[in-house]
Amino acid sequence: MRLHKLLFLIFLVVYFIAGLVLLITGSVAHRQASKYAEITGSSIISGAGFVIAIGVFIIVLSILGLVGAIQNRLQLLQIFIGSLCVIILLQLIAAIVGFTLRGKADSQLRQRLTESMPKYFQNDRNVVEEWDRLQQKWSCCGINGPSDWNTTAKMAPPTSCCLNNVCTPLPTTGVLPYFNQGCYQYAHALFYRYSAALGGVSLFFFFVEIIGLILAVIVLRDLKNNYGSV
Repeated sequence: MRLHKLLFLIFLVVYFIAGLVLLITGSVAHRQASKYAEITGSSIISGAGFVIAIGVFIIVLSILGLVGAIQNRLQLLQIFIGSLCVIILLQLIAAIVGFTLRGKADSQLRQRLTESMPKYFQNDRNVVEEWDRLQQKWSCCGINGPSDWNTTAKMAPPTSCCLNNVCTPLPTTGVLPYFNQGCYQYAHALFYRYSAALGGVSLFFFFVEIIGLILAVIVLRDLKNNYGSV
């Protein structure tokens, strides 16, 4: 067995594992983002769905490549190379679009948070649960602070703005102990943490796939030289 074919087989095994990693990473990001989808939007969910789809495609494609390489099937290797080119192109387009729309996504996040606040007091169950989860988890209140509930939702801050959902006036001052920090910075950090993770994983595999593509072309060329073109 020639060295480049051995390297190609090793790449396919690693590529299969990479597909599993993408599938798991996308699933985790999708699950976490779903907890705040109503108030932060579906950008991360869409990105996670894309990564999950790519992961599944990679798993299937790596198996196809393994069969083609082991059994010296020219047609399977040609399909592998063509499909790999499509994946590389899609990842490149996704990276460019994600980079160019990053600023827009930031403003949309703030807008989505603002639009969801009045729905809290309209008994929108998902909005209530997500705002309560966000405010309790990060000890924050409103977008920039507790006053946002008064100005945006025209209501007093909910009890989730207080520690353990208990909003009793302080005995010394009579002031309600709302969390002082707004939730935007935490929602923003959550948004970009998963966006960066998804983008970083995709970018890493982009360069790995270039190497795999080169190896696949070399293996295909050798098979054509040995058995003739199909």
